Amino acid sequence: MLFYDDLAEFITEQSDKLRKLESANIPEVGVILEVFAPNDDQDLDSNPGEHLVTQQVDRLAIDCHGVDGDRHRGLTRPSTGRESELYKRTGVKITNRRQLFAVSPSDCDELSRRLDVKVTPQLLGANLVIGREDGASFSLSAVPLNTYLAIAPAEAVELPRPPIATLIPYVQQKGCTRTGRAIAKAYGDSSLTQRFVANAKDHRGILCSVEYPVDAPAFLERGQRIFFKFPVGRVN
Repeated sequence: MLFYDDLAEFITEQSDKLRKLESANIPEVGVILEVFAPNDDQDLDSNPGEHLVTQQVDRLAIDCHGVDGDRHRGLTRPSTGRESELYKRTGVKITNRRQLFAVSPSDCDELSRRLDVKVTPQLLGANLVIGREDGASFSLSAVPLNTYLAIAPAEAVELPRPPIATLIPYVQQKGCTRTGRAIAKAYGDSSLTQRFVANAKDHRGILCSVEYPVDAPAFLERGQRIFFKFPVGRVN
């Protein structure tokens, strides 16, 4: 589901998110703790439970098309059931803003606590793990949509212009049965599929689009700093 039923529901939900934001402990500057690339088998038909499980790498190549080698890569994508209120399920191309998936350690820790198994970034299909430089907990899932995540070298004191890359959160990721099946298969417990779906809300991380770079790929690596730039919502 992409849309609220009406404005009243939107106000209620957004007010709740703002209250949670006060305790989310989001830093002004974060750090990339881990990077993950697509696995070697992304065939949805032959590998439906594990196609999105990612693997740790030293660096990740990205540009405005998304992650190099990922099945989600592209400037456009077909519409799906998520957008069925607007478009047909097949035959309609839309702009792709589901290009890169990021979580924080706290997202994984909270899901692990709720499911009573270790939920790793790889099982969630994450590309980045973003933490605080002081090691404290924070909820990346609570980051407001359209916040700019501007990536800088590890030694940067100030944000360079241009940054290494800029990511923009498109939507908070929700629980889905495909990820649930991957977790269930990892632990041999089929009940984890639906338990994951039921418990993932507000703790699943964020889907981002890549605004920059465009002309040549950038490489994301452990230790790079992330400057959180919160949106005003207008352009002078």
